[in-house]
Amino acid sequence: MGNLGKRPATWPQRTIARTLASVCVAGGLLSLAAPAAHAEDDYPWAWQGQCPAVPQAPIEEPTPTPTPTPEPAEPGGQAGDKAGDKAGEKPEPAAETPPPPEPVLDPVSGHLYDPRGPKPTCAKWVWSINGSIGDPWGFVWRNCTSFVAWRMQERNRMAGFSNSFGGQHWGNAEHWDDAARALGYRVDSVPAIGAVAQTDAGRVGHVAWVTAIGAGTVTIEEYNHSLPGGYGTRTVPVGDFRYLHLDDVAPSPLVGSDRPVVSVPDGLGESWTARVDDAGTLRVAHPGRRARIVGPRGGFSPVVAAALTLDRRGRPWVAATTRDGRVLAGTVRGTGFALRTVAAAAPTSSPALTLSRTGRPVVAAVSPSGTLVTRRFTEQRRWSRPDRVGRPASWATHTAPVLGADGSGRTWLVAVTANGATYARWLERGRLVRLAGPTASTTSTPALTVSGGTARLHQVGADGRLTVRTLRGRRWGRAAALDGDWSPYSSPAVGEVAGRLVVAAVDRRGTLRLRTAVEGRRSRLAPRLRTAGDPTRSPGLVTRRNGGVFVVSLGARRAPQARLLTRPAAAVSGDTSPTRGGFTP
Repeated sequence: MGNLGKRPATWPQRTIARTLASVCVAGGLLSLAAPAAHAEDDYPWAWQGQCPAVPQAPIEEPTPTPTPTPEPAEPGGQAGDKAGDKAGEKPEPAAETPPPPEPVLDPVSGHLYDPRGPKPTCAKWVWSINGSIGDPWGFVWRNCTSFVAWRMQERNRMAGFSNSFGGQHWGNAEHWDDAARALGYRVDSVPAIGAVAQTDAGRVGHVAWVTAIGAGTVTIEEYNHSLPGGYGTRTVPVGDFRYLHLDDVAPSPLVGSDRPVVSVPDGLGESWTARVDDAGTLRVAHPGRRARIVGPRGGFSPVVAAALTLDRRGRPWVAATTRDGRVLAGTVRGTGFALRTVAAAAPTSSPALTLSRTGRPVVAAVSPSGTLVTRRFTEQRRWSRPDRVGRPASWATHTAPVLGADGSGRTWLVAVTANGATYARWLERGRLVRLAGPTASTTSTPALTVSGGTARLHQVGADGRLTVRTLRGRRWGRAAALDGDWSPYSSPAVGEVAGRLVVAAVDRRGTLRLRTAVEGRRSRLAPRLRTAGDPTRSPGLVTRRNGGVFVVSLGARRAPQARLLTRPAAAVSGDTSPTRGGFTP
């Protein structure tokens, strides 16, 4: 197909853009509607070119009809006098045919037409500009594929995207998902800003560009769908499309570092728990007691989890991200929690909270712009000045930093950059070190655990591989892959079950699975548990002295449900029916 450079619109096209009447194509029928102005339509070839039009029947000119002139009656006059008078008069001129109206340009087809007749109809949805039907990237002008190719160039900064991108022939929209998979790009049911929305429905499929995401809905920009050869936007259910993640602009604002519950052992075989519900209310539960509401009711981001730890006196410390992007942190004071703002945070990123080697709480958070900071609670009972880590505006905002101690009591910080690089730092005196291994998912939070004196880091990569690294001395080992195809939108939960370290994680289909967390070891646990099938939801693990170990996930109604993994006597059970884990929430 021909390659044409970008041209400014001529005066007819500018007039068309202002006066265009939209044509909706639905069920094969065409109907006319009032125009709608779309300031977002920056496609360079909007309303340019002509399609092959269906021949129209010629318009018959109307036959003029002469109009007789009535004879006025004069009082007292004679017939002969009238005849004599008429003989001297000039005859009336014959009626003239009115001139035809000026032709009108039809913006959809690009053809002029007589407004007395029907508008031109395109025989094919193909538009020719200067004798060519192909855009500079090898797609057809004013088609959905051409518009999305323009979006990938202009918004996603994919300068090399074309019909032959990556050595694949992308062709009609119905083939785009196959081409993306062949090149190793992620194709799934989770939308992202700047992702390509694709469907095989219709004669040759359809592609669009994702511009906004809501609860269960996605808003797309498109060409040649509701308006033949023209621009449109729609808000539709998420399930109407699959999504091609070629080079997303940003993850979905509804995908964050969430969990149904976070827990911390109290050293007596029980666990404190914390949870932010869908209404944004934070609840903290003491073992064996009802949960209490902490902080402003409904004031916290519902797509991120809280952070929880216990100090050396057994008091719980909690940190959580508010809807307006603040981290509130604090501990019990009197009959409630005293919280204060300690950092700025992206509403899609959880804070991290742990105890330092000296027993003082430490918090880490990523700001909305991607800047990572840490703060310590000092002996003067106040928070230290923020300590910035790494380069500003360089960290992922849809995953959480991780804080934890190794077997020697050293405090480690692990975080993922916006480009998927993983860095670790020993807080007491270490420097920031990049960990070798595959590119990390920027929507999945790593898990740092210590078992038998050995610290391990589990992490899901951008390609869906689950890896584990082991800390040897002060160096992290190479990433070893564990079996499975895991969701890059969900965070793994790791803990000891029946004396073995296990990992609970969600696969690409949204199924919660359990497996041994150590490479080369086998697990006796049921490998698959029934869940709501959402690949963006992360599990949690909770220990109860009189109940055992439970894995917690969200059910079909988005309420936490717990399944028993092992009883106190370490009798491992299989997949049980949904059971309350003996904790609230």
